[in-house]
Amino acid sequence: MKISLDYHSSEPLTQQVVLQIKRLVVTRSLKPGEKLPSVRQLAKDLKLNPTTTGRVFSQLAKEGVVIQRPGLGVFVAEGPCPFSAEYIHDSLSHQALSFLVEGLRFGLNYPDIRAILDQQYKGLQSAEFKVPSSK
Repeated sequence: MKISLDYHSSEPLTQQVVLQIKRLVVTRSLKPGEKLPSVRQLAKDLKLNPTTTGRVFSQLAKEGVVIQRPGLGVFVAEGPCPFSAEYIHDSLSHQALSFLVEGLRFGLNYPDIRAILDQQYKGLQSAEFKVPSSK
């Protein structure tokens, strides 16, 4: 599992790891049902405290990205998303508003902000395993 951390970033390490694992899942680099490293192994690999990697797995489980099976490990979730359409809409709306506010705060206009989003989507699509296209 390839995860790179920026130890000098203002973004918390926990959030960096969560985002990168989500990216590996959506690009199919991590497959549904695939077992992830243990809390201790991931902590060792990333040079983090095991408490931090435990928080990563807890957050991913809460968001439905992984399933924690006591005594067996942590696995990429299989099947349909466990959240309602309303929850998904509300969550993404909140994140979109934050993204827009930050872009405007930096002096960008809407086309520039949208171009950043498009560029990130194309980056995900160009990953080794393709993201499904919208229909």
